[in-house]
Amino acid sequence: MPDNIKQFKLTNDDEIICEVIQWDDPENAAMVVRGAMRIIAAEDYNRGVRFYAFRPWLSFNDRPEELQTLNAAHIIAEMNPSSALVGHYVKTIQAVKKVLNKKDYPLDTLAPKVEDMGEEEFQEFLDQYLKENDVDIFNPDDIDLTDSDAVDNIIKFKPKGTMH
Repeated sequence: MPDNIKQFKLTNDDEIICEVIQWDDPENAAMVVRGAMRIIAAEDYNRGVRFYAFRPWLSFNDRPEELQTLNAAHIIAEMNPSSALVGHYVKTIQAVKKVLNKKDYPLDTLAPKVEDMGEEEFQEFLDQYLKENDVDIFNPDDIDLTDSDAVDNIIKFKPKGTMH
């Protein structure tokens, strides 16, 4: 496991994993990091299972090779992540790079085409674009709620009798 991949808990309650390129020093609180991903975690205590996913830490920054600065004063905890977490992180970074290298999202050429489209026309255009470019997106309509296994995986928010 690389020693420069660290997991941080930040003062705003974000938990991130990243590659530390340069640590802070007594005269500068800025750290330089790369591939910073926010850790999204959820637990199913009944089944004893923990789920986690990664999302770019900064919105609209999906290129893992870009450098970012992190103010060390906002770190409240630091640790070496588990080998399982590092493995998942490395695979995620590789997958993001693969998608970015494979796909070209020509916004400059697409924007004029969709600018004057109505909602239905845009949806048809988007469906066709995704199909032609072999982009697979999650569709909640694909979940069969009559399947007993799928129903057990539903988490109820605001169960009856709960006051907030």
